[in-house]
Amino acid sequence: MNALSKLVAVEAKLFLREPVSLFFVFALPLGLMLVFGLPSRGSTEGGTGQHGELTFLPALALSLTIGMLALFTLPMALGIYRERRVLRRLATTPVNPALLLVAQVVVNLAMGVAGAVVTAIGVRFLLDQPAPANVPGFVLAFLLGVACLFGLGLLIAALAPSARSAQSIGPTLFFPLLFLAGAWLPRDQMPTVLAKIGDYSPLGATVDTVAAAWAGDAPAVPQLVALAVTAVLGCLLAVRFFRWE
Repeated sequence: MNALSKLVAVEAKLFLREPVSLFFVFALPLGLMLVFGLPSRGSTEGGTGQHGELTFLPALALSLTIGMLALFTLPMALGIYRERRVLRRLATTPVNPALLLVAQVVVNLAMGVAGAVVTAIGVRFLLDQPAPANVPGFVLAFLLGVACLFGLGLLIAALAPSARSAQSIGPTLFFPLLFLAGAWLPRDQMPTVLAKIGDYSPLGATVDTVAAAWAGDAPAVPQLVALAVTAVLGCLLAVRFFRWE
């Protein structure tokens, strides 16, 4: 077993010991869909639109799961490691400290994929809705959404000097993004400029492209490009500004 696989195994054990993280991944998306989806069964048809159409709910649930992992869990874990000088101690060993970042991303990505599978199964059997109809489009939209949000999460981890500051920065960014995604107010009821910003925001573009693929449509290319560009910029800036101590 090489150094990376050992680190992944350790990080996975630590992740599974945190009930809050498991709640974000598995319970929260299903709860969100049941609370908002069950009352609307039989009264709406699946589609790609905003509130009232069931494809929006699983897309929002998946995006919320990814967003919480990327903007809450990942930066806080790395902030704790920085506070406790874990990264500095790793630098004195043959193990490259960058492997710890890779292990964190691998574990959180694996949990995000597991949450996506559970959410898809829940949609199929609890809400009696079909699975994603455009599977290639769904996979592409999901992976680009993951890359985009994790790029932002790594940037927060790079800039936050401590776990406490990471806990503050993550929610400060997450909840406005959730609003722009249409979680509380559908974007078709927002002012035009604000709605357009929401269309290309990280969570908004993820929700729209995942929902479109779920309904069998092709995700909008400009939104996919926006996700890809944000992912690249976030990762590049995280590499530029990341501090090991």
